[in-house]
Amino acid sequence: MSIMQRLVGEKTILRGALKSVLPCVFLLLLAACSALQPVHLPDLTDLDAVDDSQAGQFLQRCRNNFVTGNWQFVHSIAFKMADGGGATVIGVTVLDGQKLHCALMTVEGLVLFEAELAQEKLAVSRALPPFDNPEFARGLIRDVQAIFLPPAGEEPKAAGRLVGGELVCRYHADNGQITDLLVDEKGSRINIYDPDLNRSRSIVAGSPITVAAERVPETLELTASGLSAYTLTMTLISADKI
Repeated sequence: MSIMQRLVGEKTILRGALKSVLPCVFLLLLAACSALQPVHLPDLTDLDAVDDSQAGQFLQRCRNNFVTGNWQFVHSIAFKMADGGGATVIGVTVLDGQKLHCALMTVEGLVLFEAELAQEKLAVSRALPPFDNPEFARGLIRDVQAIFLPPAGEEPKAAGRLVGGELVCRYHADNGQITDLLVDEKGSRINIYDPDLNRSRSIVAGSPITVAAERVPETLELTASGLSAYTLTMTLISADKI
């Protein structure tokens, strides 16, 4: 029995209402196909030097921004397109060692999509049309990775201050992507730039709470730039270390 099947059984959520979510499916499919197109063209600013002690303390804050170990998160996810269209679904994310499991379902309990990423291989176990489009699956996994996993899975390459004065951790991926992570007591902000230094994603995490001695945001908002720009507003329903 899959993670999603157990969750649906435990919460005794009724299945059905596929018709109400189909408009959202169509919008998501369009967004996934154009998610890499930037809407802004800002240049990354150089980092001012900071002393080793200050840099080390901030690097640790950046590491603590991501949970460690195995977790299961359930969110209410509101999708909103640039033209104002959208819908709401329930999202389940499971972090299990080197595996990332995610699923989407209607508020009535019908599982629309379920997939697992392990060792960089994506396996889709359930995908109702048009969720069966490979571009949708890749786009969804890309967003989930950006929200829940450390950038590029590596240590930040630098820490310093932006021109505006904000402390930032900067990550460089092998594919040329650059990620800036800014953390404070109110939450964090992640800005992701493509190899041409154009911003493609912005993720704002707010209202952090402590769960199992780790920092977990109660709200998340991902904004994707592109020809079909969209925003995901996520509200935490439950967070469990498993």
